[in-house]
Amino acid sequence: AGRGEAGRAEAANGGFTPQEADWPNAHRSNDADWVVVGVTAAIFVLVEALLVTFIVKYRARGRSRTVEGSQVHGNTRIETIWTVIPIVIITIIFGFVFYKLPGISTAPKANAASGANIQIKLDAHTFYWQFTYPNGATSIDELHLPVGKVVELAINSEDVNHSWWIPQLGGKTDAIPGRTNHTWYQPDKTGTFYGQRAEFCGPFHGRTPRAGGAASGREDQTS
Repeated sequence: AGRGEAGRAEAANGGFTPQEADWPNAHRSNDADWVVVGVTAAIFVLVEALLVTFIVKYRARGRSRTVEGSQVHGNTRIETIWTVIPIVIITIIFGFVFYKLPGISTAPKANAASGANIQIKLDAHTFYWQFTYPNGATSIDELHLPVGKVVELAINSEDVNHSWWIPQLGGKTDAIPGRTNHTWYQPDKTGTFYGQRAEFCGPFHGRTPRAGGAASGREDQTS
């Protein structure tokens, strides 16, 4: 298990970048993450470069530390520019995220190629996750999915708030008592994908087993 954790951390550059996406909605989430990372990294580099440039260029050699520097009064053009630029940046980020959002939150409609979407009920409990499949079968802490099928999850909580999150498969979805939230997956390859605890859910939170998803080439995996 330790080697698996180290491998996933290394794949995500120690947690500084999104983990490798394996399914469609995870790809869209990662695209949005990379846009934010790119914009913020560019701003950081620009600000730090300007800061170093001004420190070096305008430092006053031999001047007493108690002497005030030259005073700069307001400049309407500059103030307008540095107000407009953040608005443009935020608009670009928001526009891209909302462009990707429908594909993240809304499951594809069933078609002749993929067949009917599979409906699975996910119930969060204080110390475990329970999955109920269409035929009434259940599993604990392991979600089994068939490759190529669209699977819709109805996420509930039986006690306290939880956060359902398998990083390689998509973003977090809250499990809240009295409310049903939804997410979806469509495996495109076989494999085992591990969940991550992301929300304090009560006593012994740290000992709660991580849930995971396993994608199989067998179509009877959920039947």
